[in-house]
Order: sequence, then C-alpha cells, then structure tokens
Amino acid sequence: MVISSLIVEAKPKDVESVAEALRGMDGVEVHGVEGTAGKIVVTIEADSTSESHSIASEFVGIPGVLNVNLVYYNFEDEAAARLAEKHASPDNSEVSYE
Repeated sequence: MVISSLIVEAKPKDVESVAEALRGMDGVEVHGVEGTAGKIVVTIEADSTSESHSIASEFVGIPGVLNVNLVYYNFEDEAAARLAEKHASPDNSEVSYE
C-alpha cells in the first residue's frame, strides 16, 4: 500500500470545483480546502508507486489546477508485511523476527 499526501494549488476562483473533481477520483481523499489561497490538501491511497504516480498525474488535467506538490510519501514493502504477519503472536501483542 502506498500513501501519499499532496497540496494541489488551484486558481482561487476554481478551488471548489477542483476539490469536487478530486473527491470523485478513486483512491483520493480531500482533507482540507483553503479557498482564498487556492490550496487543497489530499491523500492518495494506491496499491503501488506507479499507480499513485498515475493518479497524481491526472490532477494537472483538472481545469483550474496550477501545481501539484508532493508533501509525504510512504509505502510498505509487501514482503516485509507478510513476514511480520507470519511471525506475529496469535493476539498480535508481539512480533518475533527470529
């Protein structure tokens, strides 16, 4: 799973329509809109880095978008996650990597 946080900059007159378009995209959640500054805080949840990049790349095609800024990016290595699950205690209180 990949989680990214971005600031989408839009023309102040278009910020609400841009936010609405972002809300309609799969994997995208709008967390805040600052209309007078033209800034929208969003997160993207995707299965891979390429999918996350593809979703973010679509933002610039929304009328009124001026810029897209990546703020935070996190991905979990699926192999490491499976290993952790394999070694977790039954009640998930401890994880052993032995």
